[in-house]
This record gives sequence, C-alpha cells and structure tokens, in this order.
Amino acid sequence: MEEAGNGRLGRSGLIVAISIGLALFFDHIFWDHIPGIGFTLFVVAIVAAYLGIVYYSKKSIHTDLLWLFPLLIFFASMVAIRANLLLTALNVLGCVLLLLLSAEVSVRGSVRQFVPWDYFKLLFPFKFIYPLFQAITDVLSIRKDGKESKKRTQIVRGIFITVPVLILFAMLFASADPIFENYVSVLFNWHFEEEHVVRAIIVFVVAIGLAASYAYALTAVKEESGGGEGTKRGVSHIETGILLGSVNALFLTFLLVQLTYLFGGASNITTEGLTYAEYARRGFFELIAIAVFSYLILAGVEKYIERDSGGHSQQFKLLSSALVAQIVIIMLSAFSRLSLYEEAFGFTTLRLYSHAFIIFLGVVFCFLLYKILVEHKDNTFAFRTFLAAVVFVAAMNIFNPDAFIARKNVERYEATGKLDAHYLVGLSADATAITIRALQLHDLDIRGTVGRALYERYYDRNSASAEWPSWNVSRYQETILLEKHADELLLYKNYESE
Repeated sequence: MEEAGNGRLGRSGLIVAISIGLALFFDHIFWDHIPGIGFTLFVVAIVAAYLGIVYYSKKSIHTDLLWLFPLLIFFASMVAIRANLLLTALNVLGCVLLLLLSAEVSVRGSVRQFVPWDYFKLLFPFKFIYPLFQAITDVLSIRKDGKESKKRTQIVRGIFITVPVLILFAMLFASADPIFENYVSVLFNWHFEEEHVVRAIIVFVVAIGLAASYAYALTAVKEESGGGEGTKRGVSHIETGILLGSVNALFLTFLLVQLTYLFGGASNITTEGLTYAEYARRGFFELIAIAVFSYLILAGVEKYIERDSGGHSQQFKLLSSALVAQIVIIMLSAFSRLSLYEEAFGFTTLRLYSHAFIIFLGVVFCFLLYKILVEHKDNTFAFRTFLAAVVFVAAMNIFNPDAFIARKNVERYEATGKLDAHYLVGLSADATAITIRALQLHDLDIRGTVGRALYERYYDRNSASAEWPSWNVSRYQETILLEKHADELLLYKNYESE
C-alpha cells in the first residue's frame, strides 16, 4: 500500500510540475505573438509530456490514441502552415477538442463507443475537477490512515483553493487602486502592472487546465455511458407525426416557390421586380440555418421517439426520409444562391466556407438517414459525424481557401473587368502569391491599391510576427516573394486610392 501511495505521489507530482512548466512555456510563446510554429511545438510538448507520464506510471496507451495524436499534430502543424485567421481558429479549436477527446479516450478506451451526447460533454469537462484536487492533495499532503488523513486532505484542499484566489484578488485590487498597491508593496515589495496580472492569470489557468486533463486521463475510472440505447424514450408517434408532417408540408410549400423562381430561370424572378443577384443575395444564410435546425429537430426526435421491437415505425421512416430529401433540395437552393451571388459580387471567405459547410451538412444528413433507416446505432453515427468534421477541417487546410478566393476573383476580373481590390489585399499571406499578380492588370486603380497594400505589408511588418514562436510557412514565403518585388512595390509608396 505504501509503495502504491508513493507511486501515486510521484505521478501526481510529475503531473503538477509538467503542467506548470508547460504553462510557463505557453506564456513565453503566446504572449504578444500571433499563432505559428510556437503553437505546433506547444501541442507536441503536451503529447510528449503525456507519453512521458504514461511511461513513468507504467500504464498502457489505448489504441485509438495512436491515430488521434497524429491527427492532433496535423492540425497543430497547419497553424504553422496556413495564415488565414478563420482557418487558424478552426485548427486551434480542433486541437483543443482533440485534446479533450484524447483525455476521455484514455479513460473510456475507444472513441467508437461515444454517442453524440458524449461529444457535447467534452465542451464542459466538469469530470476533470475531482482528479485535479486528488492530484494536488497527493502532492501537498503526507497521507495517513483514518480520520486524521481525511481532515488533513480537506485542509490541504482548502488551502489550495484559497491561496490562488487571495493572490488573484490581491493583484487585481493592487492593479486597480494605487493606495492599496502601496500597502501590499510594503508587505511583499511587489510592483503590479496590468500585463503581469493578466499573464499570471493566464499561466495559472493553463496550468490548472493541463493538470486537470493529465490527472483525469491517467487516474479517472471508466463509467458506464448513460446515453446509449437504453435511454428512456418519451415521444410518441402521434406527436412526431404532427411535428414532422407539418414541417414537411411547410418545406414542400417553400420548395414549390423555389422550383418556380430560383430553379425556373431569371425571367420568373425579374417579373417580380427583382434582379437575379438581388434574389440570390437574400436568404442563403437563412437556408443554411434552416438546415441546421432541421438536423437538430430530426436528431432529437429520432433519439427520444418510441420504437417498435424492430426499430423505427414505417411512419417515422417515411416522414424522416421525406424531410431529409426536402432539406437536400433546400441546401441545393442555398448552394445555388451562393453561386449566383459570387458571380455577381465575387468570392469571399464567408461565402466559400458556407459552400463547404453545405456539403458537410449534406453528408451528415445522409449519415442520420442511414441510421434511421438501417443501422439504429448512436455510437456509429457519432463516430462517422466526428470523422466527417475531421475531413471537413483537414480538406479546408489542404484546399487553401484564401489562395482559391484570390485566384477566382482575379479570373472574374479577366471575364468581367470587376475586382474588389481592397478585399483582395485583405486576404492572408496564403493568397499573396496570387494577389501579387494583380500588379500586372490593366486597371491603374487596382494596381495602385494592391501595390500600396503590399508595400505596407512588407515595410511595416509586425515585429511580433517576425519572432520565432510566430513563424509560419505562408508568412515566410510571403516575405521572400515581397523581397523579390521590393523595388516594384516601392513605386506605390505614395499611392492613395480615390
């Protein structure tokens, strides 16, 4: 028992020490830096630390982690490759969720066992709290038997909770009030600055988050999932029939209008006093929202509806199939509206991502319909949807959205003579190789706008982006490219757009 206790103490101490070290590393590479290679190294360090603690603890690694970790490092690496802000945000968010998923898999054993609710619970990792307190208690207390041990543990836990709160409030009060700062300075000879307060809070939060994640992944005990097939189902076929039947009727009415106007040609639209572009401009985001809400309704009803011994009733299958078929047509309408709008006004990041998201939704609806009609397994549906989301984000990284948008807008200029130069130069470094081609266009105003923007980007580079934690392949390639055209860009130094 004593040996086991010492082993647990050593593991808990290692978790706390590594978490503090990683939090300090986080502060060094992220404070006043934009995401780049530093983020990639931070994620690699998290994975390496986990593997080190597992090796020290003589625990085995679950098989699913052998493909989740490479996937995690792929998305972390894309932060050091792509410069598009939205794509970077998706990659960072994907890494956070994959880290949480990896912690859960370390306890549960296989991601294929997860039902949809399990993925939602990853966003609220309250189960991490107790393992965190247990690890801190192991580190700070000398364990004894009986009531004395329990009391000592409670005291240590109370101190651990109280001290950081007191320090945090003292720093905030000192930062807010110079008189209070003087009193505190007399006691501790501290000089508080707002930056130090913020950085200390960030380091503390990151350290706590990492320690909680490691402690949960390595010490938590697997619990039986409560979201499986045994969940009580309280929605009757009558309620479902009314709901889905009414929604189907409404969707059918809308589609009849769509077939008459959007799919019927420009002549039917212009008779209503609208241009084709004006009609297309309205509603595509609303149609996407309708598809999302329809998915939530159908997935929720499917989960809680009463089932026959052989699965879903024929009524539910028929209504669900009809609804999915109409949703697919509605998404085709949204896709068509976006295409029309892009023809009239050009490509943007939001429009391109909306296009891709429509395709992703279509795939998820197909998975849901297959689950309703054939398979009836929550965990398989959840796993396929998870893989679809992974493929979606990975494909956007490989696709390079900003370069595509720049290329299409330049091609549109060659066909129509129209180009939003201000939007073009607002794209990230991913698109610079395409953007710089605009310097060869015939329009003097476009050349001037692009040349001045690229001149400012080259000569007024942010010092934070030049430091190693922010190093990024696209930004590095952009710097080399702009250096080659430095003399040409200098000609646009004094250009002012009208």
